[in-house]
Amino acid sequence: MKYRNSCTKLFALGIFLFAAALGGCQSAGTKSENAPVKAEAQVPAQPQATPGKFTEADIAKLKWLDGSWRGTGERQPAFFERYRFEGTTMIVENFADETFQKMTETSRFELVNGEFGHTEGSSRSAASTISDAAVQFVPTAGSKNSFRFEKKSDDTWEAVIESPAVGEKPGAKTIYKMERVTKK
Repeated sequence: MKYRNSCTKLFALGIFLFAAALGGCQSAGTKSENAPVKAEAQVPAQPQATPGKFTEADIAKLKWLDGSWRGTGERQPAFFERYRFEGTTMIVENFADETFQKMTETSRFELVNGEFGHTEGSSRSAASTISDAAVQFVPTAGSKNSFRFEKKSDDTWEAVIESPAVGEKPGAKTIYKMERVTKK
C-alpha cells in the first residue's frame, strides 16, 4: 500500500514492522478516536528492553492476528493488510486497497534461535513478550520505537507505536485500530 505522507509511508511494511524500523517518524502524541476504553490483557506499558526467548508454542498464541484487516488511525487514510502464518513465520502482506487484489509489499517475522523478529535494512525489532492477547516488540538495532499489538476482540486489535523523546522533541504514542475484513 502507498501512503500520502512520510510518517504513514514508514508504516507500509506492516504496522509493527515500520514502527520499529522507522524511529525518525514521530507524531505529536496522536491517539485514535476509535480506541476502546476497556482493554483486555495487555503487555506492560514499559516493555523490557531486550528480546525474549520464544518457542513454537509461543508463536501459536499470535494466531488471532491471522486474517485480512482494515487499519485506521488519526489523520491517516485506511490501509489494508493480511497476516498469515507458515509454521513459526508470520507473513504480513500490504495491499493497495480493500479489494486485496494488488499486493504492494510483504514482510516476514521469523522465529530464529528463540528470537521472534524482523530485519529491514539496518533496523531490527524483536518480540520481548508474547501472550494470548498481545505481543510487544522492541528495537534491537537501528530504531528507537517500540510497538505492540493488543487484541480487543476476535475482530479488532490495536497497534500501539511508542516513540521515545529525542532532545527537545517529546515522546509520542500513536494507535491504529485494526478491524477484520473477512472472517477466518
